[in-house]
Amino acid sequence: MRKLFFGLIVLVLMMMFAMPAAAVDMSVNGEFYVQGYYDDNGDLLKEETGANGSSSAWYNTRLRVDAVLTVDPSLKLVTRFDALEGYWNTPGGPAEYDAGREDDNIDFDRAYIDLKTKYGRFFVGYQCGGTWGTWFANKEIDVARIKYYYFNKGLVCGGIIEKNREGDQGTDLTDADNDKYYLYAIKYFKGGQVGILYGNIDYAAWKSTARFDMHYHLIYPYLKWKVGNIYVEAELNYAFGDSKVWDDGIAADDVDKKGLSWYVNGKYSFGNAYVGGQIAFVQGDDPDTADEDESGPTGSDYDPCLILWNSDLVKWSGQNLGHGPTSGDSMANSWLYQIYAGMSVNPKIDIVASYSYATADEDANLEDDEIGSEIDVTATYKVFENLEYMVGFGYFMAGDYYKANKSDEVDNDYVVMHKLILTF
Repeated sequence: MRKLFFGLIVLVLMMMFAMPAAAVDMSVNGEFYVQGYYDDNGDLLKEETGANGSSSAWYNTRLRVDAVLTVDPSLKLVTRFDALEGYWNTPGGPAEYDAGREDDNIDFDRAYIDLKTKYGRFFVGYQCGGTWGTWFANKEIDVARIKYYYFNKGLVCGGIIEKNREGDQGTDLTDADNDKYYLYAIKYFKGGQVGILYGNIDYAAWKSTARFDMHYHLIYPYLKWKVGNIYVEAELNYAFGDSKVWDDGIAADDVDKKGLSWYVNGKYSFGNAYVGGQIAFVQGDDPDTADEDESGPTGSDYDPCLILWNSDLVKWSGQNLGHGPTSGDSMANSWLYQIYAGMSVNPKIDIVASYSYATADEDANLEDDEIGSEIDVTATYKVFENLEYMVGFGYFMAGDYYKANKSDEVDNDYVVMHKLILTF
């Protein structure tokens, strides 16, 4: 019996070694950057008021690696991790520098299956979410989702199931989850594309704490179009439904959701230069309608300026300012008007300059609605094909809108920054 058992083991081993090995190919790409900032007056206060932290300076860095394991031409495992994301030589950092960055040395963000079939393409696992259409109202995050994608004759369509929070684990609240469901379609045509996204946002995880549900819908159409030397992109975002539906027995009024935001950007290119302009609007919540939430959809990826609503500055500045009406990194309750121009001085040097002006939509502070204006200039030098060095200067002239939140006097702010970027 022992000999028979030994013989079976040998036979199995021989079969294993004789079987063709499954070839797995790996491709790696990513980015490493180091950047430095000097922010002169992030709190927007007059120096004589004695405010603390009126200026700050720092270096920060991040390594991002995307690795794709190809098991079969139709089957891939896609991963991403970030490493060493933090300030230079401030592990943990003082409390005022906990600005929402990743403190882990290595932080895995994505791992999902990419499967191609004759019936379409499936993405399953932790993957990129929060992006659609143009960069306006985007907020790229890493989320657990199942995405379906089908392409035929220039038409893309599909759907997404996304889990933002699981409330069933260890509780008897079967439906206390935060989920999102999307349907989308994109049509490609000569010179551009047009698309529309429908979202069903079902947030019920607050049942166990705040005792209300949130259930609303999103409609996001967009356009990208290039004809000759002219390029135009636009996006409209509309949210409607229920912002708060209180449980029975809670003495509070339900709150309806209906908010609008939109963005238009046009650019004209000539030779090695271009000029353009953009207008963006995010509706504010009317303080006189307590039973309605009119705040428009927004996202932190939209960084039109180096200071005003710049998510990178807010993340690393150590101060929750953002120089916007909501003191955050996303444009909100505002109108933005911007003109810009850029030029390639030579194949290695690019220069971009812009002037922006912003006002508030709803002036809840009973002060002036002028947010302010900003001048930005950036220059990028291509050291090598995969190595760039960028320097930037931004000057923000704060408007009287900030007086109610700051003091009777507000002052201007400027930022000087530089960034070394290696892509591979």
